[in-house]
Amino acid sequence: ITSRLLKLLKPLITMSSSSNKTLNAIFNGDESFAEGFRDKVAEIHENFDNDKDGYLNFNELGELQSKTSGASLDENQYVMVCKALECHPSKGISLQALRVTYAANGTSLEEDYCKIFPEKSSSKPSKSDDTKIAKPCEEKVFELGSDGFDVSDQ
Repeated sequence: ITSRLLKLLKPLITMSSSSNKTLNAIFNGDESFAEGFRDKVAEIHENFDNDKDGYLNFNELGELQSKTSGASLDENQYVMVCKALECHPSKGISLQALRVTYAANGTSLEEDYCKIFPEKSSSKPSKSDDTKIAKPCEEKVFELGSDGFDVSDQ
């Protein structure tokens, strides 16, 4: 998340008022998409906020980075991220700052959520038969025909 975040922060910092309205709708709106987005980011934040102070400190954000991308976080990256998100490095990344991060283009809340909570993405047999019901975190396998089109359901 952090390496992607560094590339994406500049446009977020200089957003237009229409972009701010969009972010406001995501963070404060009552629509189901906004609620789902907020709930998932809050769950991720809470999962890694080991000291329960409301912020992801260097070690906590490092755990999130490692879990979602396999990359380690160094202190210089951490300080740059904190400053770009207007968070003090001695406190860490707030929930609101993590929401801004996941609202940026190029980040995938769903992908990260599935890596962090794989148990929430498992399939269960349907009541009517033994087929699997696809969950949002499962990857769909596509079969391509010789013409390059998806023939998975044929």
